[in-house]
Amino acid sequence: MLVVLVAAGGWLAYATHSVASAVPGHVYKYTGANGKQAYMTFSATSDAVVISSSKQTALSADQSTSGFNKAYQEQTEDQGTWTYKGQGSHLTVAVVRDGKSSQWQYDWVTVLGSKLYSPHFTYQIADAGSGISKKATNFERID
Repeated sequence: MLVVLVAAGGWLAYATHSVASAVPGHVYKYTGANGKQAYMTFSATSDAVVISSSKQTALSADQSTSGFNKAYQEQTEDQGTWTYKGQGSHLTVAVVRDGKSSQWQYDWVTVLGSKLYSPHFTYQIADAGSGISKKATNFERID
């Protein structure tokens, strides 16, 4: 019984602290607390992330460095500069637009195969305030 508990504890520790290795270089379909979806292509070599409502744009950005750079540049012109950071059980996505910063931090991210789950997230949106959403969000790897 002790072996089972130790194994389960080890697995849980891994699943809740491996977001930093799960996201770089991959494309995820994000389903937010409100049911809306977006696609996120996380750079493997920097903290840049392409966020799009288009699955095709996200997958194209994942095909090559030049494809990623092109999509990121187009996004920067329209939406601002998006970045990400995965550390421990947290995934933070931020944007700087018109000199103002907004960020979303997904807490207690659990990695289960090709899926990431977060039971809640905190947010700070420029000119709109901050708060905590207690609704779960999901990320599904699609590349």
